[in-house]
Amino acid sequence: MPRHSSSPFSPQPGQMPPAPAAENRVASHPDFRSIRRAHRSFGIVAILISVGGFLLFVLLSSFAPGVLNQELFGHVTVGLVGSVGMFALMALTAWRYTTHMERRIDPAVDRLRAEIARDEAEQTRVQQPSAPQQRRFGSW
Repeated sequence: MPRHSSSPFSPQPGQMPPAPAAENRVASHPDFRSIRRAHRSFGIVAILISVGGFLLFVLLSSFAPGVLNQELFGHVTVGLVGSVGMFALMALTAWRYTTHMERRIDPAVDRLRAEIARDEAEQTRVQQPSAPQQRRFGSW
């Protein structure tokens, strides 16, 4: 089998290399990296707190039922307060998630989307021919 010096995917002499894929441009953008970093850091903390609180409650109910059965006042026990606390913890996590998204993620996403739209508009403007082409209809 003959060996060729050029790859079938490399541009031929005189041809322009293809433009980088939009995904590569987006992934290397500083706003995209800041979005990923902020989203991951918040996600890790939120998961650890939410799952950790739930796991602590489950472990206490399994291995220390006496702690959860202690009465605080009237018929209200530590377990009842803990279970209501789980709802409060989930509500707090959801509220913090929405505020985090509004403050840190959404502005960066809006900037990134605007830049991508600007790049796409420029590419379509460059690729469009200067004279309008007439529409041709083929025969049946």
